[in-house]
Amino acid sequence: MEITAGVVDDLAAGATLKGSGGGGDTSIVAVLLRHALRQHGPVRLADAGSLPSEALVVPVAATGSITVMLERLPAAHCFTDAVTAVGALLGRDVAAILGFEAGGANALFAVAAAAWSRLPLIDADGMGRAFPRVDQVTFNPGGVAAAPVVLADPSGNLVTINAARDNADAERLLRAALPALGGWAATALYPMTAGQAARCGIRGAFSDTIRLGRALREGQRDRRSRAAMLAEAGASPLFSGVVIEVVRHPRPRTGGALTLEHESDPGRVMRVEMADEYAMTIDDGAVTAHVPDIICVLDKRTWQPISAEQISPGRHVEVIRIPAPAEWLTADAYPLVAPPMFGLGVLDDRTPEGRAR
Repeated sequence: MEITAGVVDDLAAGATLKGSGGGGDTSIVAVLLRHALRQHGPVRLADAGSLPSEALVVPVAATGSITVMLERLPAAHCFTDAVTAVGALLGRDVAAILGFEAGGANALFAVAAAAWSRLPLIDADGMGRAFPRVDQVTFNPGGVAAAPVVLADPSGNLVTINAARDNADAERLLRAALPALGGWAATALYPMTAGQAARCGIRGAFSDTIRLGRALREGQRDRRSRAAMLAEAGASPLFSGVVIEVVRHPRPRTGGALTLEHESDPGRVMRVEMADEYAMTIDDGAVTAHVPDIICVLDKRTWQPISAEQISPGRHVEVIRIPAPAEWLTADAYPLVAPPMFGLGVLDDRTPEGRAR
């Protein structure tokens, strides 16, 4: 499969949905991606198993503030500089780009990085959605080290984290470097072999995102196709109603909660807890979805996903749940993305122990 400029809208729509209310706005990155694909040609989407097992593949992401990025626009060299630097540190040629985050803007940045680097893109990522931390990837429980990490900014500056005690420390060190780089950076991290990517990545991430986006866009054009889209995604509708309250935490904390009133039963309410993304739904006291599930809030009329930053009172919405990628439900992976990581507690029968973590 090749990713061309003609599928960017589908990729952006699917990535926005997988963002679960976060992950950053895809619209500006979609413009950059179309330009990259028209300039450099289509990106070949490859299965990790099609490469030699010892081939070096490098995940890429934009880390930091997407809002700041709109003021300090990314350049192609940021991503190619970061990828090239990681290869040089390891003394090896990079064979392919690997996805890092299939939800939100980073899904598109991975494709753009592959186009700018003129390398294939592995059809896999480490999240299957959007999460806020760089250690919340399936590569982490898969035993892959985040370091060496290279951060590159539009001014040509490079910051390298040669080693970190663990991937949580890599996250801490990376965040500490971002203010000096202007608030965001093109980032290459978790370098690994194609064999490791096949073992611990979420395979099919980009082809699935494109399919999901195509189905979402069809549902936006034709209400009659919405049920089919939900079925194709394995999604379930949770609630339909109006937002009656949005409470946001004071900075520097992010997130908060929104309260919905059901469209046909005013006595029924849903609370949606949010951090950077939507994290949990509680329908009349019963938890109906929580991270790592993908929780999506859609405008009822247009079926456009509404981000946690943009949600406001008075919006008529539908809330849906897309099941978490199975890779997140193992005993080693689940604790990284369970509700307690977002300050929430819940009795969870999906964990091996069946208890809140």
